[in-house]
Amino acid sequence: MGQEGKTNLMAVLLDNCRVPYTLFDTLGILTYNGFKPLNPKTQKIIMPRRAIEREPLFSKACRQVWNEGNQIFAVDEMSIHQSKHFLPLDLDTVINQGGNRNIAYWFTTRRVAQIHNDILGSAHHHFIFRTYLPVDVEWYRQFIPETVIRMAQDLPKFHFIYYRLGSEAKVFQPVKKLL
Repeated sequence: MGQEGKTNLMAVLLDNCRVPYTLFDTLGILTYNGFKPLNPKTQKIIMPRRAIEREPLFSKACRQVWNEGNQIFAVDEMSIHQSKHFLPLDLDTVINQGGNRNIAYWFTTRRVAQIHNDILGSAHHHFIFRTYLPVDVEWYRQFIPETVIRMAQDLPKFHFIYYRLGSEAKVFQPVKKLL
């Protein structure tokens, strides 16, 4: 699902966001393309400069978001920080207890089959780009209705489905290119 528009959609959503957030820009794509928060006092971007800094900085960002509360924690390329079988303690705290501190989370991933059940299972809103690899299709079927997954298999490039749990799925055309 590479180069489908996931990071650009995240940028568009954050560009229209008026609430506090912390963005962990895992690969630096948003930062390198000039993305800037509307309100730098309450909206932050954290980007590791080198791959070796990625995990300690991500863990620190999770703790910071937890301590501050009352914000969105946005992570570009979540699959780099966890696996379908392992959720690091600091991220686990944000995902499974963050609602008690008014923390929401947004994330992108190339491969939904690499995302832990706790993350997918507690997500109420899904922006789904083309999903056609059998392992991803099967993994998503645990969380999303079959009809939505079938729609996602044939989407044109950069189009996406918005699906809110319990609602009807809607297909959207590509968003304005921000990055």
